[in-house]
Amino acid sequence: MNAHTRREHARDLRLTRQEVADLLHRYPQVSDAEAREVVTFLRNGRHLDVGLLTGDERLKPHLDRFMADHARHFRLSVGEATGVTAAILAFLGLCWLIWELVKPATLTL
Repeated sequence: MNAHTRREHARDLRLTRQEVADLLHRYPQVSDAEAREVVTFLRNGRHLDVGLLTGDERLKPHLDRFMADHARHFRLSVGEATGVTAAILAFLGLCWLIWELVKPATLTL
């Protein structure tokens, strides 16, 4: 019961796609707190909502300006880049190990 209540409460605290669209239409006349909320939505929002927002042609000039002004917030951090690189290398290493296990043995005559 408490988990459901917390989830509902957290959902109420997040901005909706329409609220973010309204903030972007007003950009750059938004407060720093509102700009942080837009950044949080674009980085952590549901992929469908972010995709619909970024695909809106009426918002495109406002969104482009916002993204340009806040580009540093959308870059990968050193930790994130290291994690992605490690995951790719681990996947390639696993593929190599599987290949070594299943490849046919070469016969030398």
